[in-house]
Amino acid sequence: MKKRIGINWIVAVIAILGVLAWQVVSIVKLYQFQNDKFISRVNHKVTRVINELNLLSAQKPTAVSINRAIHCLTVAKGGKIKKCSIQGEEDLAEAELRALYDIRDTALWSLDKLYTMLRQKMKIEEKSFPAVIYLSDSLGNGIDRFEVGHIYSWLTIEADSVKLGFSEKHVLKMEFMFPLHLFWKRSKASFSILFIFLILLVVCIVILTRKISRDKKRTIGQHLFLNTVMHNLRSPLDYMSVARGIIYKECGGMMKEKHRQLLEGVGERQDDMGNAITRLLTLSDIFHRIEIYPRMIHLKEMFEKLSVLNFVQVPLGKHVKINICCDMKNPEISADPVYLPVVFENLIGNAIKYSGESVTIDITCQERGKWVEIRVKDNGLGISPKGLKHIFEIYYRDPSVREDRSRKGFGIGLSFVHSAVKAHHGNVSVNSVVNEGTEFIIILPCEQWERTWIFCTRKMTNELPEW
Repeated sequence: MKKRIGINWIVAVIAILGVLAWQVVSIVKLYQFQNDKFISRVNHKVTRVINELNLLSAQKPTAVSINRAIHCLTVAKGGKIKKCSIQGEEDLAEAELRALYDIRDTALWSLDKLYTMLRQKMKIEEKSFPAVIYLSDSLGNGIDRFEVGHIYSWLTIEADSVKLGFSEKHVLKMEFMFPLHLFWKRSKASFSILFIFLILLVVCIVILTRKISRDKKRTIGQHLFLNTVMHNLRSPLDYMSVARGIIYKECGGMMKEKHRQLLEGVGERQDDMGNAITRLLTLSDIFHRIEIYPRMIHLKEMFEKLSVLNFVQVPLGKHVKINICCDMKNPEISADPVYLPVVFENLIGNAIKYSGESVTIDITCQERGKWVEIRVKDNGLGISPKGLKHIFEIYYRDPSVREDRSRKGFGIGLSFVHSAVKAHHGNVSVNSVVNEGTEFIIILPCEQWERTWIFCTRKMTNELPEW
């Protein structure tokens, strides 16, 4: 379930980031579009304002004559005459206005007057339209400059250069900034959609968080319920075990063989039920947390009990051999007497399950300073390189292994092994070759330590403790 919750959170975060990125890209593109549209509008208005300003500053009476034969334009203002040649098919109206600039009244034709007329034409307030206007000659030397407001360098826009006059050959340049209030005014709909999306995302996150919280509470409740039921079942089993021991002690010599066999059968069924309860408790811990109550355990004795195969079901037709070698001065370690046997029961069970007809399992124990190294090696089918990366993940089943009735499972045994070993302050790693076998290496501390607990983890690590 935790995996499902994690995936849900990842999907939610990706969705949020995706929507936000889409909205940001949309706003940026909208800004660029409106910016380009504003530049085109400014270029058009600048040309119109210059033409009107030329006519205004030239004043009447003004006479204009054109001699098409010699491509000459003559502008006369009172006694002042200007003659200019027209290059090629140049527009006559533009040529006239450029000629009017040459005989303009400089007291009326000024950059501040041009800016004022431009702002009026565009219907923009002065504070909302910061600009810098440059007037230079044909060589680029500055003649005049006019500035209004402050322009941020990263928002600076340049209008198209405009040539003024025939004889003077002046050039007008203008820098300005796209009014942000206009962008906001024209983009209210987009920002409204963005705001609605953000609200919806927040609502979705709240709903998902509440759902996760409910699922977590439900899981904890199920875990507590299962634990309660299993512990309540254990109490009568313990009573039956004590009663059976008393019967054997007091009446064993007087019992008939038939009754003795029946009592032994009851004992076996009782042991099976106790083992089933232990398995259920460990499986319930996989979905919550593992609590460790350490005691000193004799490793060799534990493995000898397991080697009898009372805890492992061997399919018909399989021959199992378990070799135990605990070459240790002190074969006792601090571990939980319930969980540690289940760890190796899972490893032995998997070795039998994923092997051929003849199964050989080698269990070795070696002291490594303050640690003990336990290796469980088999001659089974092995694990694929892809499977090794996910072998300790809950519910994972190696797809390369062919499943049959004898190999059915839920993919939680090795996840429990990994979590239980971690709860013992140890580490587990695995080496495997396909069709040759698998070796699990478990590192556990030898010294006594206090009770601990750990939430079940799903990530595999190959890091070993330092000796």
